[in-house]
Amino acid sequence: MAIKGDFLTASITAGSDLSSLQYYVVALHDGNRAINGHEACGILQNKPKSGEAATVGYVGLMKYRAGGPVSQGNKLAVDSNSTMIKAVSGDLIKGEALNTVTSGSIGMGLFSFPSFFGIDSATAAS
Repeated sequence: MAIKGDFLTASITAGSDLSSLQYYVVALHDGNRAINGHEACGILQNKPKSGEAATVGYVGLMKYRAGGPVSQGNKLAVDSNSTMIKAVSGDLIKGEALNTVTSGSIGMGLFSFPSFFGIDSATAAS
């Protein structure tokens, strides 16, 4: 399935060297990796070093780094490694997977930070 779309971005100052973390989730308050959905502000789109401008996608169709196996249609949450995983009960949903990927792979999803999906937890995550 071919997927094409746009996303909105903002720039924040990288709080550490993020040059190897493109498509990981970052935090707004310190410009570092996000370790949960509460502090997540979006997905890193570039490869900034500490103090450089980090381009963060916060809504729309974006690539992401998968922290576990993800199937098309799964709701997505942020894990402690700043990657996206299949949401389970109690997780904050940040997006939905548009394709199936393996752990460590780059996937494509529809995201909103904060969520526009209308629910705060994956009580019925697929």
